[in-house]
Amino acid sequence: MKKLFIPIIIILGIGINVFAQEKSNKELKGDKYFFNYSFDKSIDAYTSVKELTTEGQRRLAESYYNLDQNIASEAVYLKLISEKKEVIPEDFYNYAMILKINGKYNEAGKWMEKFIVLMPNDLRSKNYLANKNNLNNLLIDQGIYTIEHLNVNTDALDFGTSYYKDKIVFASTRSINNMIVRNYNWTNKPFWDIYVSEVDGNQLKDPEVFDRRLNGKLHDGPVSFSNDGNYLAFTKNNPHDKTKDQIVELRIYFSNFQDGDWSDPEPFILNNEKYSVGHPCLTSDGLTMYFVSDMPGGYGGTDIYRISRDAKGLWGKAENLGINVNSTGDEMFPFFEEKNGKLFFTSNGHYGLGGLDIYECWINEPGFGNAYNVGFPLNTRFDDYAFIGNNELTKGYFSSNREGGSGGDDIYSVGIKAPDEPEVLFSVYSPENIATERMVRETFPLRNYIFFNIGSTDIPERYILLRKDQVNDFREDRLEQFVTIDLPGRSKRQLIVYYNVLNILGDRMLKNASSSIKLIGSSELGPDDGSKMSESVKTYLTSIFGIDASRISVEGRYKPKLPSEQPGGILELELLREGDRRVSVESSSPALLMEYLSGPDAPLKPVQFVASQTAPIDSYVAFNATGANKAFSSWSMEISDEKGEVQHYGPYTHDTVSIPGKTILGTRPMGDFKVTMIGKTKLNKTVIQDTTVRMVLWNLPENEEGLRFSIIYEFNDSEAIKIYDKYLTDIVLPKIPANASVIIHGYTDVIGEEAYNLNLSLARANDVKQIMEKGLSKAGRSDVTFEVHGFGEDENLSQFNNKYPEERFYNRTVIIDIIPKK
Repeated sequence: MKKLFIPIIIILGIGINVFAQEKSNKELKGDKYFFNYSFDKSIDAYTSVKELTTEGQRRLAESYYNLDQNIASEAVYLKLISEKKEVIPEDFYNYAMILKINGKYNEAGKWMEKFIVLMPNDLRSKNYLANKNNLNNLLIDQGIYTIEHLNVNTDALDFGTSYYKDKIVFASTRSINNMIVRNYNWTNKPFWDIYVSEVDGNQLKDPEVFDRRLNGKLHDGPVSFSNDGNYLAFTKNNPHDKTKDQIVELRIYFSNFQDGDWSDPEPFILNNEKYSVGHPCLTSDGLTMYFVSDMPGGYGGTDIYRISRDAKGLWGKAENLGINVNSTGDEMFPFFEEKNGKLFFTSNGHYGLGGLDIYECWINEPGFGNAYNVGFPLNTRFDDYAFIGNNELTKGYFSSNREGGSGGDDIYSVGIKAPDEPEVLFSVYSPENIATERMVRETFPLRNYIFFNIGSTDIPERYILLRKDQVNDFREDRLEQFVTIDLPGRSKRQLIVYYNVLNILGDRMLKNASSSIKLIGSSELGPDDGSKMSESVKTYLTSIFGIDASRISVEGRYKPKLPSEQPGGILELELLREGDRRVSVESSSPALLMEYLSGPDAPLKPVQFVASQTAPIDSYVAFNATGANKAFSSWSMEISDEKGEVQHYGPYTHDTVSIPGKTILGTRPMGDFKVTMIGKTKLNKTVIQDTTVRMVLWNLPENEEGLRFSIIYEFNDSEAIKIYDKYLTDIVLPKIPANASVIIHGYTDVIGEEAYNLNLSLARANDVKQIMEKGLSKAGRSDVTFEVHGFGEDENLSQFNNKYPEERFYNRTVIIDIIPKK
C-alpha cells in the first residue's frame, strides 16, 4: 500500500529532479497534479504531451505505480531507459522493482545487476547480492500459513488490524450511516477511519465506527491498544497543518477509556510539522511503543523506532531499531509479539518478492537479530503488510492488495502452523597441537591515506611525527624506537608501521631524489579545506625531511576518487564520512610503489618486518553450532575443566565461533574440557548439547618462521584482487616452502549487515585461494594444503579495532598465513 506515508513519495519525486529541461505547459500542469497526489489527473496531463522531459517520464511512471497500474508503469520505465537520455542509476533500480511487482523476477535481476555496476556501494546493492540466491526458497509454500479472505472486505480500502479485547479494530475508507464523505485525491476514495468488528471464527462481522470522536476530517488509523483495552495510540493526519510544503504529516495521538468514554486525543511528544510519526504498536502494559517515522537521522525513508514512558507518563528517548530492521527503503507497521520476543514489520527495502513484504526478526541479547522474509504465500509480488498475531502465533491477520480480493487493499486471516525446529549440530575442532606463539615475517601493505579529524586540517596526533634531528636515524625496519603514542595491543606492530606512513614516505623520497608525489585532500567542506589538509602533509615532508617543494603537488576536492560514503543510517554515514576525510598519496615513481604496479593509483610499497604472533591463526579452536543462525535467537557456551572450573563465552548469533586455544588453556600446558552449548530457540525453547575436547600447547622451534601477506580493500570493494593477481603469483607463491600449509582468512569492518559481511569476507578469501591454487598448478605443485575462513566483522577476531577510519580500512582485508610443515 503506497498511500501510508505520504511524504516519502513526494520526496522521491523531488529528489530526482536533477536536469533542467524546458517543460511544456501541459507537463507543468501534470507536475501540479502529481504533487497534489491527483495521480489520475497527472497521468491524463502527462500522456497528452508529445515530448515529455525525462523527469516527466519518471513522474508518469510513478503516477501509474501509485495507482497500482504497474504494467503501464513498466512500459514507461522501459521507454525512459531505452532512450538513454539523462538516465540515472535510480531509473534502473525503479524499473527492476516494477518488474518484480509484475512477477518478472529474472528480468528484474538483470536490471538490478546494471544498477549494481553503477552503484556498487549502495546498500540496496549489498542487500540484493546477499539475498538473491534465496529467491526460489521464498517462492515455495512451506505449508506454514493458511490464508482466508474476509467477507467483511468491500471495494473500499480495508487494512491495518489490531487486537481490542475479543474484537478486531481496523482502518477503512468505507462510509456508512450517512457519514459526511471527503475524498482523498490519491485514491478518489474517502479518507480512512477507524472501525471495529466482532470475530466470527476465521471471519469478521458487523463492522461499525469505533468511536466518532476519534475520527476526524482526514486520515485516522491504524490503532494499537494496551492489553486491558483502556489505552490506545492511533495515527491521524495533522489537522492543523499550516506549512507551505503541501505535505500533511502523520501524527500519533493517545486516548484513555474513562467513565465509559474515550478521552479527547492527546498528541505524542514527537509529533512534528517537519516529519511524520505513525503506525504505533503498544506493548501489553502500554509503557513501550514501537512506531514509524521519517524523522532525520534514520537509515532511509521511514524507519521503525522504540520508545518507553515512565510511571508518570513521561516519554524517554526514541531508539532506532538499527540496521538489522531498518533499510534504505521504508519500514512500517511494526507488531511486537512479547511472549515469543518476535517483531513483525513491513518493508520495501529488504530483499523481497515485490512491493511491500512482511518480515520477522527475534529480539536477542545484543538487540534485534537479522530480518527474515516470511515468504510465500503470506508475501507475494503485490503489497503484503501489517501482520498481527496472537500470543501463541497460531493465528493472525494481515493486509494485501493481491489478486482475488474485493478491490484495493483487503484484510486476510491467517492460520499458522508451528514450523519444525531446525536441527542444530554442535561440534568442536581443536588443532592437534596448539601453537603458543610463532615468529612471522610479515609483508604489510602501507595504506596511502592520511586521515584527518573532522573540523581540523592539522595532522592528527595519533600519527608518529619526527623531529628534524631524528631523520638520519630513521629506518623502516626499526620503527618501534620512534613510537610516542599509546597503541592498542591488538596488531600493535602493524599500527606502528601505518602511523609512520609520513616518515616512511619522507625517507623513501629522501633516498630517491627523482621521485615525486601528489597529495589530494578530500573534505566534506570543499576543495579549499582539502587543500589545507594536503598542505599540512607537504609542510611536514619539506620542513622535517627537507624534500624540495617542487616534488610535491597538492590538490583539494570534495570526494576522494574512491569514496566510501553512501546512503545509509546515521551511524553508517558518520563512519563512512570519517573515511572520506583524508589526504591520498599518489605517485608514478617506482621506488615508492608496490612491485608490478605502476601509475598514480598504485599502492605504496609494503613494509617488511618480523614479529611474534601470540595467537597464530592455526592455534584457534573452532566451535561449530551448525544451523544455529536459523534455529537460535542466540547461543552461548560453558567450558569446564577436570576440576569443574567453568569459563563462559557468548552470546553468539552465527554458526561458528573461533577462540585461541591459549585463551582457554591459560597457563596450563594441556587439559581435557567439557563444552556445553546452550541455545535459545526462536520459539523460546532451550536446547543443550555437549561434547568433549582435549587441548595441548606446543612450543614451536625457535627457528620456525611463518610468512604473512595481506590484501586490503576499499569499502565494499571486491575488485582489489584483480590488481593483486600478479603479486600473488609472482611474489607470494615462490615463497611458499614445500609441504606448507596456507591459511587464508578474510575480514571486514563493522559497517553494513553482519550476515553480508560474513559472506563477503569468505568470498574474498576464496578468490585469493583460487588464484593461488591456479598459480601452484601451473608451477606443477600439489604439495600445499589450504584452509579458508571468513570471519566478517567479528570484533573478537578482527585484526584491528574499529575506532578510527584507518583501522576500519585495514580490517577490510584478506590475510595469507604460510606455515611451514610441522
